[in-house]
Amino acid sequence: MLRNANSLMAKIQRPLVTHTFKGERFENHALDIDVLPDLHAYKELLVATAKELWKRHHPDRQRLPKNFEDSLSLKFNQVQEGSAAIPIYREVQAEDQTQLWKADESDELDQAVELIAQAIQATDADKPLPDQLPKNVIPLFEGYGSTLREDESFEQRPARSQTKASYTRKSRERLLQFSAAGYTDRIDFAGEVRAVDLAGRFEVKLDDSTKVPAKFSPEQESLVTEALSEHASRRLRVKGLAEYYPDGRIKGVTKVTHLEIRAAGEVPYDASARPIWEVIAEIGASVPEEDWAKVPNDLASNLDHYLYGAPKQKP
Repeated sequence: MLRNANSLMAKIQRPLVTHTFKGERFENHALDIDVLPDLHAYKELLVATAKELWKRHHPDRQRLPKNFEDSLSLKFNQVQEGSAAIPIYREVQAEDQTQLWKADESDELDQAVELIAQAIQATDADKPLPDQLPKNVIPLFEGYGSTLREDESFEQRPARSQTKASYTRKSRERLLQFSAAGYTDRIDFAGEVRAVDLAGRFEVKLDDSTKVPAKFSPEQESLVTEALSEHASRRLRVKGLAEYYPDGRIKGVTKVTHLEIRAAGEVPYDASARPIWEVIAEIGASVPEEDWAKVPNDLASNLDHYLYGAPKQKP
C-alpha cells in the first residue's frame, strides 16, 4: 500500500554559504533589520542563476521541472560571531533513505553560489566575469547591496570551495555598469529560419516570435539553406555567442559554433526526465491513507463490476 508522501519525506539540512555582514552596524554579531532585504535579494540572485544554469544543462527542455523553485529552500537559524555571520543552509527533501546520498550531490544552486562569489572577485580585481555566469542575471545585483554603507561589506564563503568574496558598494556599481553597457553570453536555441542572403547572414524566428540575426560560415551554408527550404517542418538549433541588450534581449548572434537541423515539434530524449512509474507512485503517495482504505481488494480483477455493474468474477 502506498503511504502519504509527507510521512516518508526526510528533510536534510546542508550548508550552502556563510554570508557575513561586516561594518560598525554589525559589531557584536548584531544583525540590523534594515539589511534583511539584501538577504532576500541574494536568494533571488542565486535562484535566477540556478534556473539559467539548469536551462543550459538541459537545452532540449522547454520548461523547468515542476516545483523547481520550491526545491531551492534556503534558511538560517543563527547569527554567529565575526561581525554578523549568517550560515545559510539548504533544506533538501529525500523520499527515502536510499535518496539521502543524492541530496548531498552538487547541483545548479551550489554552482550559482560559487559563480556569484567568483563574479564579485573578478569585478574587484578588474578581471573578466566567469564565462559560466549567465549574464542576464547581472541586473539583479541592483537589489543586492542596496543598503550597504561606505564602510561596510558582505563577505561570501561558499561551503563547497575555498572561495571568499567581499561585496562592497564599489563591487555593486561595477557590476551594474557592466549590465548597463550590454553584454555577450552563450546561446543555445532552436527556431525557424526565415531569411538567408548571399553575404552569409540568416535570421531565425524563435517560438516567442523574436527574430534573431546571425552569420554563418561557408561550411555551414548547406545546413542553413536546407533549414530555410524546409522551414515549415524543420527547425535549426543554434549554439554559440550572442550580444545582448541591457534588458536581456538578444541583439544578434556573433559566433555560431554548432548548427543542427531537427523536425519541428520534435522533443529529443531527455535522460534526466523522471520515469513514469515514479510520477505515478508520487501521485499515489499523495492520497490520504483513509481514502486508500476504501479501495476494494479485488478492484483489479473486478474493475468492470465497480465501473459498470457487471457480475463479479469468481475467485
